Amino acid sequence: MTKKGFPKYVYADRGYVRFIRRSRGQSVMMKEEFGTLEFWDHYNRLLKGREPISSKRNFEALALSYFESDAYKKLKPRTKSDYRKYIEHIRKIWGKKDPRKVETQHIYELHRANADHWRQANYLVQVMVILMNRARLIGFLKKEHGNPAKGIPLFKQKSEGWEPWPDDVRQEYEAVASPRARLVYELCIGTGQRIGDVVAIRWDHIKDGAYDFTQGKTDKPMWIPLTDRLKAYLGTVSKEGLTIITGKHGRPVQYRTVAEEMRKIKSKMKHPDAATFVTHGLRKNATIELYQSGCDDEMVKAVTGHSGVEMLKKYGGAIRQRELATRAQEARNRMERNKTRT
Repeated sequence: MTKKGFPKYVYADRGYVRFIRRSRGQSVMMKEEFGTLEFWDHYNRLLKGREPISSKRNFEALALSYFESDAYKKLKPRTKSDYRKYIEHIRKIWGKKDPRKVETQHIYELHRANADHWRQANYLVQVMVILMNRARLIGFLKKEHGNPAKGIPLFKQKSEGWEPWPDDVRQEYEAVASPRARLVYELCIGTGQRIGDVVAIRWDHIKDGAYDFTQGKTDKPMWIPLTDRLKAYLGTVSKEGLTIITGKHGRPVQYRTVAEEMRKIKSKMKHPDAATFVTHGLRKNATIELYQSGCDDEMVKAVTGHSGVEMLKKYGGAIRQRELATRAQEARNRMERNKTRT
């Protein structure tokens, strides 16, 4: 697509022009001749908001209806972005297709076609469930049709998720990391939080030796005392802006910026596998350390914010089982010793 002097959001596209406003999820073909009164009338209506939903029963209209829904508008910005990406993929495949003609077997085939990328394949199915629910709400599907995307078996994760960083990788990283990349690392380890929350930490979130905030993904209020190690490290960091991690001129920094910085550092490390360990693995390191220090599931959840035991099993791994089993058997031993004394 090219701009060719068109007004804002308008691009040349296959002999016509297209109005594209990604922040609102708008992508509309304008078939009026550029510069005519009809063109400018259409353009001004698009600037004020999306066009009325098409009366045609197809995925194009379904997607636009969902973008207008309260359910979509209430989503977190990151989730909105993810949903839009996968819905656009579905629109490219089935844009003109009637949702009534898409059956479970078709969604299953779409899922299998993306098997090389299991996470994306599963997300496609999950988004299809949401779209088909919307189709029922607006009358595109009858109640008796059910939701054809429900019940499709998702691909299982091939491992226990992101791997924790081994000690030798951590030691080398600590030695070679840039100041900002090391700061991100220390905050991830010290708080056990997701990188999205870590880059958003402000100095005024640190009160009375604790991190007081609301998790971005879960909207869960959290209050986490800082570890002695993290307190000491933050004592060496100068305050250049509102956030602890900053970019140029003390401004907040984007996750992608620090992630790329950390990737470059790991790619130059001597450890042959350093580049395979991702930032989210540090959340797993923090979880394991909590179990190794004697914490039970509830104590770990109080720090990491995990909502259920299943996620703790994934993040704590075998360490969690061993630590809990050791404490359980020690409790039995104490009970037996007490019996022999009485």
